[in-house]
Amino acid sequence: MNPLVQDNDPTYHYYDSDYPSEFLGDYRENFDEITRFQGIAFDVQRYRELAKQASGAVLDLCCGSGRIGIPLARDGHRIVAVDIAEPMLAQFAAHLQREPPDVVQRIEMVRADVTALALGRPFELVLCAFNSLLLIPDPEAQIAVLRVAREHLTPEGRFVLDVVNPLALKIDGDPVPTPFFTRKNPHSGNTYTRFAMMSPLDENQRQRLHGYYDEVDPQGVVHRRYYSFTWRPLFRSELELMLRIAGLTIVKLEAGHRGEPFASARSPRMFIEARRS
Repeated sequence: MNPLVQDNDPTYHYYDSDYPSEFLGDYRENFDEITRFQGIAFDVQRYRELAKQASGAVLDLCCGSGRIGIPLARDGHRIVAVDIAEPMLAQFAAHLQREPPDVVQRIEMVRADVTALALGRPFELVLCAFNSLLLIPDPEAQIAVLRVAREHLTPEGRFVLDVVNPLALKIDGDPVPTPFFTRKNPHSGNTYTRFAMMSPLDENQRQRLHGYYDEVDPQGVVHRRYYSFTWRPLFRSELELMLRIAGLTIVKLEAGHRGEPFASARSPRMFIEARRS
């Protein structure tokens, strides 16, 4: 998660329902059609397929609350899950309380800054999933993450990166808050609606993503909580250059998690597999 987001930001509180999993949680109805637009409808299955091709542990950078790591651990893989955000790791730990002991034992959680991570051991598969790199909104820090990924790869290991294609975004911003989705809060069971807006790309290629959550309690009272975070989208040519600077070579570039060809500037995502140069 974004290292600049305060621990009390409601983004953390609603994370598991904002970015739901078909494999975790009690409210499977949160895994709705909007997950296709978000870019998370098929990613976990793709990572499960990739992990089958790797031996040894998988390094999950910016692991969040375990949306990817826990399904991989259920498949029998050992996971080293790294995040800087204490609220994310706390939710990860809460999910693990519902898992059998063998799954829990396969997961090692590490609280660390992924721009300066040094575990001292290599991995055949390193993941940086679902826009996580963009949530570190500084170009030098983004390159640092890519270098960390490279330094933790075996000679034949693969680094997998998943980010939105900014040409598919409203780069001029969306100044009016509009309802994005309505889902169940997994902590309270209440229904809430997320209203989202974004600023235009600024001179540093950053956008502020902000808005509010309106949650309805059992008495029908609406509780509004405001959120805000910043990301730095990466255009294809810039990302390719960053990967080269970090010592990584792209071996596959796709537009999604089901092998869609990256055939248009409007392709929704950049799903990249890379190896050490």
